[in-house]
Amino acid sequence: MQEPTHSGERGGYPSLSDTLLCDAILSRAPASDLAHMLMHVGERRIEKGEALFKEGEPADTVFLVRDGAFSLSGEEVGEVCLWRRDPLASGGYLGQEAVLGARGYKVTAVALEPSSVIEIPTQDIRQLADAHPEIKNLFFASYARRESCVASEPPPPGSVSGATEDAAPFPVREMVGWCATLLVALGCWLGASRLGLEKNTVFYLAIIASAVVLWVFQLVPAFAPPLFVVIMVILLDIVPPDVAVSGFASGSFFMLLSVFGVGAVMVVSGLTFRLSLMVLSLVPSSSFWYSICLFSSGLFLTPVVPSQGARMAILSPFLVDLMGASDPQEKDVLGAHFVNSTLGGIGLMASVFLTGKPANLIVLGLFDYQTQFAFQWMNWLVAASFTGLLMLILFFGTSWVVFRDSRQFRIPRTIVSEQLKVLGPLSSMEWTAAISVGVLILGILFSSVHKVDIPWVALSILTVLILFGGVGKREIRSHIDWSTLLFVGAIIAWLPVMSLTGLDTLVAKHLDWLGEYMRTSLPMFIGLLCLIIVLVRLFLPEPITVILFVTALFPLADVSGVSPWIVGFIILTMAEAYLFSYQCGYFIQLKDILGLKGFDGLYDEGRIFLFNILMIMGRVLAIYASLPFWRYLDII
Repeated sequence: MQEPTHSGERGGYPSLSDTLLCDAILSRAPASDLAHMLMHVGERRIEKGEALFKEGEPADTVFLVRDGAFSLSGEEVGEVCLWRRDPLASGGYLGQEAVLGARGYKVTAVALEPSSVIEIPTQDIRQLADAHPEIKNLFFASYARRESCVASEPPPPGSVSGATEDAAPFPVREMVGWCATLLVALGCWLGASRLGLEKNTVFYLAIIASAVVLWVFQLVPAFAPPLFVVIMVILLDIVPPDVAVSGFASGSFFMLLSVFGVGAVMVVSGLTFRLSLMVLSLVPSSSFWYSICLFSSGLFLTPVVPSQGARMAILSPFLVDLMGASDPQEKDVLGAHFVNSTLGGIGLMASVFLTGKPANLIVLGLFDYQTQFAFQWMNWLVAASFTGLLMLILFFGTSWVVFRDSRQFRIPRTIVSEQLKVLGPLSSMEWTAAISVGVLILGILFSSVHKVDIPWVALSILTVLILFGGVGKREIRSHIDWSTLLFVGAIIAWLPVMSLTGLDTLVAKHLDWLGEYMRTSLPMFIGLLCLIIVLVRLFLPEPITVILFVTALFPLADVSGVSPWIVGFIILTMAEAYLFSYQCGYFIQLKDILGLKGFDGLYDEGRIFLFNILMIMGRVLAIYASLPFWRYLDII
C-alpha cells in the first residue's frame, strides 16, 4: 500500500487544487474553505486487489476517486456489486457514509484495477457539509447513486448508530448557585439597611451582589446579569431610565458594534486567511517563522477584531493546518510553541489597543468625560505603547527560553502556492474588507484633523458597508457578537448609577487604606493591585474581574488625584494574564477545537504553564518600567 502524498501535477492527473475546484460537489464551497482543506488532503494509488477500506473500520476518511473501479461488498449490499466513477456525475466518492454521520464504513471497497483516489479527512468534509446544506444534500445524492444495488436507506444527518444520551446529572451547582444568589442579596440588603444607608443605595448594592454571584456560579450567560441590573434599577426607580440604559447610547458601544462589522467583512471575505498564506509564502520555511506568523496574525487582528474569541475563530484553522502538517507526538514541544504563539498573538497586546477587547471599551465608557476625550484610540495606543513594546520583547525572550528545544519542521512551498491558487485573485469582498480597514485606520490616525470622534468614524464605515451590501443580514446575525454588545452596553452605566446612589463614596470610604497607598506610594499600590488581581483571577473570569476592580477603584482614583487611565490600564493588563487554561476563555475554545481535530494531548501544556508564570512577572515588570514614560507624558 502506498502512503498518501501531497502533490501537484503527477502521473498525468490535474493538481489537487484543480481537482477540488472542478469537482461537482466541492466546487460549490467557498475557495477559502477549500484552501484550508488542502493542507490535510492526500493522494494515493491503489493496486488491483487492494482494499481501500473495510466494513466496520472507523470512517475517518472520505475518498474522491480520480479513476478506477471497485467492488463493494458487505451486509448492506448483500452481494458484491461493481462501482466505477462516472466522470459526468457528482458521484465520484466512496466512504460518503462518514459525512452522513456513520462511525464506520458500511461496505468493503476493493480495487478491481489500478486506481487513484484523493483522501480527505472526514472532519473537514463534515464541517463543510454542516456549513453548506447544499453540499450535504449532494453527498446524500452521491451516496444514493453509489448504492444502486443497496436496499437500505442512508442514515439521517448527524445520526450515529448505538448512540445513547446519558442521563442529565443532578444540578447541584445550579441549586447551590441560586440559593447563594438569594442569600447574598438578602444579606447585603439587611447589612446595608442596618448601616443606615439610603433605600436606593441598599437596593443597588443588593442587586450588584446578586449579579456577581450569578457570574461566579455561571448560572446564566455572561450578558444576563448586567441586563438584570438594568431592569431592576428601572423597576425599583433607583435612577431615571435614561441613566440606567445610557451605556447603549455611549460611543464605546457603537465603536464596538462598528469594529465587529468591519471584522465580519474580513472574516467572510477570506482576507485574513489570504494574508496568512501570503505571509507563509514570504517567510523562510521553518518552525520558528511559522510561530512568528501565528503570533503576527493575531497581533494584526487585535485592533480590528475586538474579541479574543472571534480572533481565535479566525486563527484556529491556520493553527490546525500547521499542527496537522507537523505530525505532533504526545506532549510535543513544537505543538506547544505553536499553541502559545497563537494565544500570545490574540491576547498579549489586547490592553494596548483600545479596540483590542470589549473590556477596554467598557473601561473607556466608565471614565469621566474628560478622561474619555483624552484617551481615544491613538492617545490610548501612545500611552500604552511603551508597556506593549516591553511585553513584546519579554514575550519573544521568554518563548526562546521555554521552547528553544522545539524540533524543526517545514511545509513545502508548493502546498502554500496550491492554496493561494485555489483562492485565486482578490475578490470584490476582499477588496471591500481591505478598503474598509484602510479607511478606519486613516480615520483614527487623522482624527485630530477631521475632528470627528472615532466611534462615529467607525459607525460611518459600517453604515456604508450595510448600504452597499458589504455587510448583509447573514453577517450581522452570525459574525457580530451581540451577547458581548449587550454585556458592554449594560455594564457602562454602572458607574453613573453608583454615583447617583452614593455607592461610589461608600466604596472609597471602605478602601481608604488602599487609597492611602495610591496617594503616597504609587509603586506600592501597583504591586498590591497586581498581586490581588492575579489571586482573584484564579477564581473569577477576566471580564468580571475588570468590572469589579474598576467600579471599586475609579472613585478612589478620583479622590486620590490619580489618573483613572493608569488604574484602568493596569487592571486590564493584569486581568488578561492567566496561569491555567480554565482562566482563559479563548484557551478553552482552542482546546475544544484541537480536541475535535484529534490533537488533544499532542502538545506540552506544562511548557505553556511555565511560560505563563514567567509572563505574569514580565507584565508586572513592564508596568513598573513604564512609570517614567507615563511621567514624561504627564499622565502621572
